[in-house]
Amino acid sequence: MLNLTRVKKLDLNKITFSLTENLKTDAEKLRVIYMWICHNIANDYRLYALNDRKRKRFKNDSIRLNEWNSRFKKVLFKKLLKRKKTICTGYAYLLKEMCNIADIEAKIVNGYARTTEIDFEKLVYPNHTWNVVKLNDKWYLCDPTWSTGTSYPDENKFVFDYNDGYFLTEPNIFIKNHLPVYHYNSLLQKKVPSFKEFSEMPLLYGEAYLVLKEHITPNKMHHEIKQNETFLFKYQLKKKIDLNKVKFIFSSANEKTIKPKITLQKDFLTLQHTFKKRGFYDVHLYIENKIIATYTFKIYK
Repeated sequence: MLNLTRVKKLDLNKITFSLTENLKTDAEKLRVIYMWICHNIANDYRLYALNDRKRKRFKNDSIRLNEWNSRFKKVLFKKLLKRKKTICTGYAYLLKEMCNIADIEAKIVNGYARTTEIDFEKLVYPNHTWNVVKLNDKWYLCDPTWSTGTSYPDENKFVFDYNDGYFLTEPNIFIKNHLPVYHYNSLLQKKVPSFKEFSEMPLLYGEAYLVLKEHITPNKMHHEIKQNETFLFKYQLKKKIDLNKVKFIFSSANEKTIKPKITLQKDFLTLQHTFKKRGFYDVHLYIENKIIATYTFKIYK
């Protein structure tokens, strides 16, 4: 019988030593390991869907759920070894193991992730896995799964599209769509949101992590305000942006582009808009033609 554990360790040792042998600092070693994973391991949505279906099916049967989890680990590592495909658990495992081989302390974090596809009202168990990594006695957050690319389930296709925003991400923005089961893994210096608070947060997209250092306000996705009331949006930027390319797109019966009032002080960006018409709106923030966040507004008289 093939010893998956032995083969896995031999392969990872060889790859890790080859990547890091000429590097001096842990930061350099972590970077090259992370980039190798994110440019060589594809996301397997079918495998994710299979695991999701089984976990839902056995959610009220702890014995069968444990049996499935044990069996699934073998399937997961077999696909990872033979086809260079995996899901979040595999990505987090790879980063942890390769870091440990390079004498970098890393841990796997289980928790809840928010995306456009997740229905939080039906979420009954943690649905995502990522990492915390220690550099120079300080812990940092990484999500190699979300850094790697985009899955298109309807087409059974995965496209590599590296996103550096999920590498060593600031805790204050990482928490917007990553809530760990054990709150100390959030690395936040402030109170960690409850599950309810987390589920009500604005929806942030991948581009937000390239542009924003922190999403300050609003703290919720849905808002109900009076007609002619002015609403403030505030962010801390991580890089310079073209202020002429900051806009809102309002979606209701039709789409309409709105230019907010913009204030920039140092790296803090404040946007203001007065909602003059009643109705229900999806409000999408765009910066430099990239979608950053979505909010919803109900405007009443």
